[in-house]
Amino acid sequence: MRPILFRIPLDGSLDLGPLGKLPVFGFGLLFGVWLAVGLFLAFRARRAGVGPPPAGDLVTYGVFGALIVLAPSIAARFGPNPGIPIFGYGLMMCLGFVFATLLAARRATKVGFPPETIWDLTFLFLISGVGGARLFYLIQHGDRVFANCQSARDYFVAAISLWDGGLVLYGGLVAGAVVYWWFCRSRNLEAWKLGDLIVPSIFLGIAFGRLGCFLYGCCFGDRCELPWAVEFPVDSVPFKAQLQRGFLPGDATASLPIHPTQLYSVIDGVLLCLLTLAYYPIRARDGSVVTLALLTYPVTRFFIERLRGDEMGQFGTSLTIAQWISLLMLVGGIGLATLRPPLLRRSPG
Repeated sequence: MRPILFRIPLDGSLDLGPLGKLPVFGFGLLFGVWLAVGLFLAFRARRAGVGPPPAGDLVTYGVFGALIVLAPSIAARFGPNPGIPIFGYGLMMCLGFVFATLLAARRATKVGFPPETIWDLTFLFLISGVGGARLFYLIQHGDRVFANCQSARDYFVAAISLWDGGLVLYGGLVAGAVVYWWFCRSRNLEAWKLGDLIVPSIFLGIAFGRLGCFLYGCCFGDRCELPWAVEFPVDSVPFKAQLQRGFLPGDATASLPIHPTQLYSVIDGVLLCLLTLAYYPIRARDGSVVTLALLTYPVTRFFIERLRGDEMGQFGTSLTIAQWISLLMLVGGIGLATLRPPLLRRSPG
């Protein structure tokens, strides 16, 4: 478990005399890289004679710049250790978005979609996915998140405090699906065709995200006696949950051995990515890969969920929220398979 992988120090500076000190590491280094990238892109666009960059690119660039400017004040919230914390969960999320987009963009040109379309869609997925995942978590666990809030500012800070954990994958998928259909309609794109293209990338992104869950300690498993069971240290999410439920003595130094369900989900995401990539060339029609995803992921997620120990049953049953959503998703997949057969391309003769 490594919630914070490393820190970028902020104390390196260059003394400019009466002009003060110029940060040359940490904040200064990040700002310099951000500025250099912007100047390079502007110079390349000028030489190519193209117009101004798309609004989405400018917004993305501006968001990163704002985060860099705010980095020192954000870093101060994470204890006395100086430096900008690089979180394992956040880093894995970023890597997941980047590699998933590269995979889809590389395949896009082969089926008539410009790579720029994939990058624009990724930006929308990033905003809507994180927003939807956070909103779902707040709806599900709002009583805990807002327990100590007194003012409107407290509620706002608690709502956006992603560094304290709190994203639900299904919330991000639902929000992403809504934004996806809007994106396709606004640009007159073939939704089923583009959907088949990006499904493997979604599973790749899920695999990276679940690796981030393992580093953070969330989405943990139930008690396990198998050789690959894992124990989480004191102050980890599993340890605190087991201590609160009375499963651990007060002097415990680690959690009980539990299923590494996050790693099960990593393997599941990679396998489903490979499956949908292999299935894509033999699909019968546009939308078949989406249908396959709706038939397979809910099943694997349902059974992995049975091994998790972080969520309780809902609606008077032993099924978690994720299992209920998985069942609804599976029904949707069966409906698509029934309404849009066949799933496999018929061989000639």
